[in-house]
Amino acid sequence: MRRGTLGLVAIGLVSACGVPADPHVTPQPTATASATVVPTASATATASTTADVAPPVPETPSKWARCESPPKGMACVPGGKAVIGSSAAHESPQHTVEISTFYVDKTEVTNAAYEACEKAGACAKRPAADASLAGAEQPAVPLTWSMAHAYCVWAGKRMLTEAEWEKVARGGEEALEYPWGKDPATCDRAQIQGCTPAATKNVGSLPAGPYGVLDMAGNGPEWVQDWGSECYGGCDKACGEACLGTDPQGVCSGASSCKAASERVLRGGAWYWAGDQGRGAARRSQKPESGSNKATVRCASSTPSLATIPPIALDARPKPADLAAPTADQLRVFRDITQDTDVEKIPLCKRMGEASQTCRDPNSYVVTNEPEQNLFSPYVKNLGGGYVGLGADQSYSFIGAAKSEWAWLFDYDPTVVRLHYILRAIILASPTKKDFLAAFEQRAQKSTLEILKKSFTSDAGFPGGKPLSDAEAQTAESVFTTARGALFDSYNIAIKRAKGDWYWLVNDESYAHVRALYQQGRIVAVKGNLLTSVAIPSIAASAKKLGVPVRIYYTSNADDQWPLNQAYRDNLVSLPFDEKSVMVHTVLPMGRKKVHDWDYVVHDGLDMQRRIRHPGWERIAWLNDEGRHIASNLITIALPAKTAREEPAK
Repeated sequence: MRRGTLGLVAIGLVSACGVPADPHVTPQPTATASATVVPTASATATASTTADVAPPVPETPSKWARCESPPKGMACVPGGKAVIGSSAAHESPQHTVEISTFYVDKTEVTNAAYEACEKAGACAKRPAADASLAGAEQPAVPLTWSMAHAYCVWAGKRMLTEAEWEKVARGGEEALEYPWGKDPATCDRAQIQGCTPAATKNVGSLPAGPYGVLDMAGNGPEWVQDWGSECYGGCDKACGEACLGTDPQGVCSGASSCKAASERVLRGGAWYWAGDQGRGAARRSQKPESGSNKATVRCASSTPSLATIPPIALDARPKPADLAAPTADQLRVFRDITQDTDVEKIPLCKRMGEASQTCRDPNSYVVTNEPEQNLFSPYVKNLGGGYVGLGADQSYSFIGAAKSEWAWLFDYDPTVVRLHYILRAIILASPTKKDFLAAFEQRAQKSTLEILKKSFTSDAGFPGGKPLSDAEAQTAESVFTTARGALFDSYNIAIKRAKGDWYWLVNDESYAHVRALYQQGRIVAVKGNLLTSVAIPSIAASAKKLGVPVRIYYTSNADDQWPLNQAYRDNLVSLPFDEKSVMVHTVLPMGRKKVHDWDYVVHDGLDMQRRIRHPGWERIAWLNDEGRHIASNLITIALPAKTAREEPAK
């Protein structure tokens, strides 16, 4: 069901507009990673036995990000190769992967730090630990996987993958078996350095290993993000390709739900686990809610800026400078978009309010039904850059608030695309919001139709830089005559219900900016589908040629309706995001009964692209578990904040 993706009001326009088709096409090929050592054929042959998903989409970096001064209490691990595994059955075969630059906690989370998370209401209360383990600076034990995950998210970080964990513990390509200096078999347990069961010590007193990170291999088991597997390759339930290549994420990409596994991975030995003491390759799986064996965690970050509160997005941004008129070449590049005309063939679902990957809602949603979109305002205000989004008039609120430079509007419902043709003509003919609304009054219908006819047949502001065909123009006119009254009522209702000055028909400055973009030819509407490799890659290519970053990617709740396919992933990854880019969308949490009671989600764009490459994240809503509830229905994911940094080494 496409739960009102586009409307306070749903208008049955399909019969009038001749809309509707199969939203699937063969996804375009993606780039492959640099060569990876794959130890045995069985490692890849058994991949399908544990996961019913495709192998990860490999990332092919031209170079690794350089290490910057890390957040306090963390160390930077430079990108490069890492040797993973050993000859032991559960750890075999040994193989080489590549891992991007990341930042890791020098120690496990301490009791004091976890208690701060408990007091903040973000972490569950732990059962009482042994008195010998209760010191403020001792590792927080016992933690379940859920507790460990909740802490890392609260701290503005994420959990390590097991490949990242092992790279740190073993020194990357050095592949040290006992990185902390001593084989436990020869240790005197009374010694402090390298041998003592260190969970009884303060974390700061432990020996330092690779990258300056403190003891990972003998202090106790540490939870990581990955789902469990019996081995890397060559056994019945191998991880297979999901544990190979660049930035491996493990079975189901470590997503919040996984049909192929029921246990999460614990990394690192413990002095009470025979054979595991001190070994950097030691791994085992355990039920996620098991908090036994002194399990703990240390966290990681992909960037030196942590997602702590408040996000840097809440800082005031200067208003972008006024735009100069674009050149003819810029307009040609901007409008050179390949439309997905197959959307005309999408069959209708049987019931209103229903949509799937194979059919479209029989009603067209022409006004937003996301009444609290104002929650997005602090995260998009004055972002500038490019805007790519679906839906009806809600796109103009984003464009006006962000002061976007270029805007590509798309939708898989041709009626909504034709609505943009209508709005464009009326906005251009209406100097003020009052004039715009008056054009939808019944007494103005005849004069407004004349405005539309002239725009549709003589203007070049459409895809390809050409006027609409006669047939398309006539269909768009019929959309106006059918929807005019409902649109007039809906716009006035939305104005009355608007919170703050977010809504574009409330904010004079936003309306003026949208109109200025239309006057300069900087907004175009195209037929496009999130699930096909046609329109969005074309939009991405246009933005890249213009040299403009896409700062806002808005999908409403359209991608909350179905599992995400490969074309969806490729489309999202193709967009030229930068460090200011965000993806904004809505989801309806399971069990929430109230109509249109959405969660409003703001996800750092680059982080979204990193995560969505991996196919285990089958549902867009699963990613919400990686974010923080800023308000009861506002979630931010990986939005950077001002982070205290370690002083660079001298």
